[in-house]
Amino acid sequence: MRVISICSLLSIATSALAGNWPAWRGPHGTGVCDEQNLPLHWSTSENVRWRVPLPERGNSTPVIWGNRVFVTQAIEKGSLAKEGKHRRTLLCFDRSNGKLLWQTGIDVSEKEPTHETNPYCSASPVTDGERVIASYGAAGLYAYDLDAKSPCRRDRTRKEPPPPRKRSPARRP
Repeated sequence: MRVISICSLLSIATSALAGNWPAWRGPHGTGVCDEQNLPLHWSTSENVRWRVPLPERGNSTPVIWGNRVFVTQAIEKGSLAKEGKHRRTLLCFDRSNGKLLWQTGIDVSEKEPTHETNPYCSASPVTDGERVIASYGAAGLYAYDLDAKSPCRRDRTRKEPPPPRKRSPARRP
């Protein structure tokens, strides 16, 4: 079971709630935050506010808005897998204590290609403080409000490439 440790962003001693981290690499897209006096070292117990077991391994990085932490997760084992289904989820945790506030997602029947070291649903979510958007790979983009309601879907179905041309379009007949 994978454990998510929200270390430096959640262990800030000077502020109960530091700034938002709305996307991978942070508020400016640089991987640098505006917070000061952050811990330089941590372990499984040092400078960690909370740890939460997740259903499976994942590569998604957490994003933070206000008192919520969002992370995407694929669930490939258990009863769903026995039914030939694969779950793509978005989880929301309470920033102060790690309590799961909600979990939502979709079932997909077809696995898509991925590298053996890269689990499904590995893209990090993004948020603008009103919506949180999760990419479920070929299953599409899903936008939810911060309470997991009003899902909106953008289809990303793979399109077949056009048939090859018999001659160059630059060549005159």
